[in-house]
Amino acid sequence: MRKAMRTISLLAAFCLMLSASLTCLAAERKSYTYTVTISAGNQGILSTADGISISVDGGGDYEIVPEDGGKSVRITGLTAANHVRFLNSAASVPEDSKYYVKGIRMGGRDDSLELAYFQVERDQDYVVAYGIRGDMVQYIVNYVDASGNQLYPPQTYYGNVGDRPVIAYLYVEGYQPQAYNLTRTLQSDASKNVFTFVYTPIVTTVPGGGGAGGGGTTGGTTGGGAAPGGGAAGDAGAGGGAAGGAADAGAGGGGAAAPGGGAGPVEPVGDDTPPENLGEDETPLGGNEPDAQGPEDLVDLDEEETPLANLNPENDGTVAQANSRMWKNTWIAAGIGLVALIALAAGAYAYRRMRGAVKAEDSAKD
Repeated sequence: MRKAMRTISLLAAFCLMLSASLTCLAAERKSYTYTVTISAGNQGILSTADGISISVDGGGDYEIVPEDGGKSVRITGLTAANHVRFLNSAASVPEDSKYYVKGIRMGGRDDSLELAYFQVERDQDYVVAYGIRGDMVQYIVNYVDASGNQLYPPQTYYGNVGDRPVIAYLYVEGYQPQAYNLTRTLQSDASKNVFTFVYTPIVTTVPGGGGAGGGGTTGGTTGGGAAPGGGAAGDAGAGGGAAGGAADAGAGGGGAAAPGGGAGPVEPVGDDTPPENLGEDETPLGGNEPDAQGPEDLVDLDEEETPLANLNPENDGTVAQANSRMWKNTWIAAGIGLVALIALAAGAYAYRRMRGAVKAEDSAKD
């Protein structure tokens, strides 16, 4: 009888230790940070000098460190709140090289390009993808507001006809793009190789803003837009007389670049005439108007409606799948904890019963 009691006591202690271990494991997973490594491969060199080509959005205590003389870049201290941006300008090849930069691929894979702006979900390794120069053609990336005013200078890149480059948006404070990534097939006619990020101002409503003119909707603090019933945009919703001040839509512009990638203050420039490169048949929004759900991960300007993640069936790095794994692990941990609690309760009950039986046996002997 006493041997059985010792066995039950050991079982109860084991259950307590298991429960404590699961708690520590959950806390460790919660505080775990991720590392993203980008390798230049054998053809080029990586640079982070401009602060934009390889950058991070989302804040935090991350660190971007070039290694091996630019053969790789390691980004540490990342969390699921961060997104990493890669522009083709981050990699350079010798002038006489027969190769050119196409984008990035997941390490160990030799298939389609990955998103150039992606959420951090785990430790991830990428390698720069190169192509062999052939029928080279120019393509241009525009960053404009809905009126066609430039929010950032156009960027020019080169690729082979038939390539499908993936372009990451650039952060402009107070503005939201229609997509985080754009892709399309390069054609021999360079005028058709235009990637246009169209930004809309993020308007913030400040309660109690003005008099009869209504007020309180600010444009300046969020980087653009009118201030109805307030002063000129940029007055943070202040003012508002009987008729309100003038609503200077667009004044106030953008602000500093994203954390980890600074391009300095960004001011809308130009007039209300859209750039010629937009083209008459261009559909910058890909048929998808911005809404409360925010930008899409990818818009295909060829309108093929083929999300990039689906081009690679082995790619398990989507947010939905990461969340699915997280919930699966959570349910497993909860199940183990529940079993441990049941075993502990059963052990305690059996222990009390056996202890009572031992006392009764000892009393009978006396």
